[in-house]
Amino acid sequence: MLSVAKSYRGNTERDLITEGSVNGLSYSKIACDIQLEEKSTKLEIHYQCEPFDNKDGFIAQKFIKINGIPKRASDFVGNLNSVLFSVAELDLVFGTPSSRRRYLNILISQIDKTYLKNLLDFQKINSQRNSLLKLIREGNSQDNELSYWDSQSAKLATDLIIKRVEILENLSNLSNPIHKEMSNLKENMFCSYLPSTSEMYPTNPEQCFDFICSKLISNRSRDISSGTTSIGPHRDDFQIFINNLDSHRFSSRGQARTAVLALKFAEAEILKQSRNTTPILLLDDLLSELDLERREQILDMTKKFDQSIITTAEPEIIGAEFKNQSNLLEIKNGEITEKNK
Repeated sequence: MLSVAKSYRGNTERDLITEGSVNGLSYSKIACDIQLEEKSTKLEIHYQCEPFDNKDGFIAQKFIKINGIPKRASDFVGNLNSVLFSVAELDLVFGTPSSRRRYLNILISQIDKTYLKNLLDFQKINSQRNSLLKLIREGNSQDNELSYWDSQSAKLATDLIIKRVEILENLSNLSNPIHKEMSNLKENMFCSYLPSTSEMYPTNPEQCFDFICSKLISNRSRDISSGTTSIGPHRDDFQIFINNLDSHRFSSRGQARTAVLALKFAEAEILKQSRNTTPILLLDDLLSELDLERREQILDMTKKFDQSIITTAEPEIIGAEFKNQSNLLEIKNGEITEKNK
């Protein structure tokens, strides 16, 4: 939450509020102090519950502050970098294209403010273009009015796509040796960008812009009929290949887990290179699904990080040596207590 200003579990702020809070607590805050050399930064997210005439009876409002100053969520992202491992991350292999797009968007947004701004601007323009498509379909506008929105959309789409392809290539190159080390079978792994068009986007910005413009024009009839824009970064995807086979179709859960772990450690390296600081590593109840050898391998890799937070419902699966080097906390009935080693 402190990395990207939202929970990875909930789609809306309302999802974060427990049912019992409706008639009890109405306010909460999550905050942290970041210490990097001589610089200190305080991040805060405030949640305020307000009565509202809907099925839930209230709404949850969010307020963000950096060093005590109110800020937007886009200013918040990138201050605290983290890498999250959880069972849900297997969606990078078995999930929908939207989960993989979200992964790339969050990663790049943490290291590139321009990308985040372009992404937010593109989402607004795409929404406006879709509204115009519906008006044209209903006979309330003319299709020549799309020219302006096509140009604006193509410009932002070009910037987003080229940055995504660049980062994905870097992820692919970094993750392959990590995957080989983690794989008993010494399997190869690589990632490939999957465009929403039948052809790959040109890597040259000018050519990519012209290509997207031409596709938007050629797809106008279909877009008007559906009321949505059929090509662009909001429809793109990427594939993970293991030994040249599409992991979405052919990999086992064990292979998928290894691929995602390799991808995440590669992500950590990219964040480290870009921000010149090691990200916080978050392992959310992942160890229970791994065999002993793989658990020890993962725990050993966490030692490369300045700070790691590891959760498990089975503390007995973690060796005594690692526990002795760690701070141990127990959550029981909502209470957090420090445990003796």
